[in-house]
Amino acid sequence: LTAVSNGSMKPNSEIIANMQAIVNLLPNLNVEELVRSMLVKNNDMHMVIYLSALIRCVIALHDLVLNKIAYNEEVGDGLGEVVVGKVKKVDNKADAGEEKKEDDDAKAKK
Repeated sequence: LTAVSNGSMKPNSEIIANMQAIVNLLPNLNVEELVRSMLVKNNDMHMVIYLSALIRCVIALHDLVLNKIAYNEEVGDGLGEVVVGKVKKVDNKADAGEEKKEDDDAKAKK
């Protein structure tokens, strides 16, 4: 192509005809409907990516909260209560232990 543009080589008419056919087959991308549909598709893909990242973060945060609750139950910080959202759950481990001792005493007496 450089030699043809410099004039040192004669242009081949078959190559020029093929290039013209290729250029004529290219679609017109300046149509308003095509531009709008490409923008809508692009926005939809970005929304899916954003929502998937948001859902992944929410699931990770939920797992973190569950892990903290499980850790507090295992370690037992002495408070005996776990706050989840606005609902407060109170563990009655001390009461359950007393009932178990009473059952053990009753079995021992029999």
